Amino acid sequence: MKFRNYEKGTKIAKIYEKMLTRQTFSYSTSMKLMFNKPPYIYSDVQSMMNRLLSIVDESDPDTKESQRLHCYQTAESLQKQIMTTTFDQLTIRSLFNSEWNNSLANRYPTYIYELYSHIDQWDWLPLTGYIHDLGKIMVLPEFGELDQWSVVGDTFPIRSKINPNYPFYEYGLDNKDLIVEDYQNRCGFDNVLFSWGHDEYLAQVLERNNTRLPPESIYLIRYHSFYSWHSPRNGIRGYTHLANSYDWNMLPLLKLFSQSDLYSKKSSERLLQLNELSSKYNRLISKYIPNDRLSW
Repeated sequence: MKFRNYEKGTKIAKIYEKMLTRQTFSYSTSMKLMFNKPPYIYSDVQSMMNRLLSIVDESDPDTKESQRLHCYQTAESLQKQIMTTTFDQLTIRSLFNSEWNNSLANRYPTYIYELYSHIDQWDWLPLTGYIHDLGKIMVLPEFGELDQWSVVGDTFPIRSKINPNYPFYEYGLDNKDLIVEDYQNRCGFDNVLFSWGHDEYLAQVLERNNTRLPPESIYLIRYHSFYSWHSPRNGIRGYTHLANSYDWNMLPLLKLFSQSDLYSKKSSERLLQLNELSSKYNRLISKYIPNDRLSW
């Protein structure tokens, strides 16, 4: 699990200190606007994926490899999940482990397929894992050369009180936009301003380019770094007062995705057949993101 060591003064702690003190309402709002209007860079998905070869997420203690390798690992882990013969018997309870309680038991059916019975095909899920961190290209010069604190790390709501389950949350107590509560209960995450980062950037790119990805895919990309909600480090879920019924329904899918995102990093498999994997995901890209000239 992330953040086994919470010592202040470490490189990771310094990134989170900057993130929690500089991600304000004004900053996040301005970045959302700036990155969602021309001038754009036009390119295909695989060319952007190749750019991840030079990027290492400095906030993540579990990966020292390039982000492209991590994306392959996540995608292949999700592929194995949905291809297993027992996927239809995957229980929602198993996704929560020690977080499971009577409230969750009363909210959800037994099996994950019952909650997402409207989904006929799941091949978009490994593709989502493949591209989920593509927004980290913002650290590159041609995409703005943003500092890592503005691109990576756990996301959090702005103008909502910072939750104690957030890593190094004490730094956020010095941010005027993290010690107030401006939102109504159960307003839904889509009606909340989040810290700017690779999640929101890529979600905006995909929405702007009218892909064929289902809304579940965009949701996973937008909130996969919202660990305080879907994978709280202290087992106490944060920001429940903001979640609406749609967010609760999407939570098991976020849990499923997060397992592959987090734990595939520790795999000893090096995924040496990258050309073969690229061909496989090219087919999925052609199916769900057919435009070979996206605006980034």
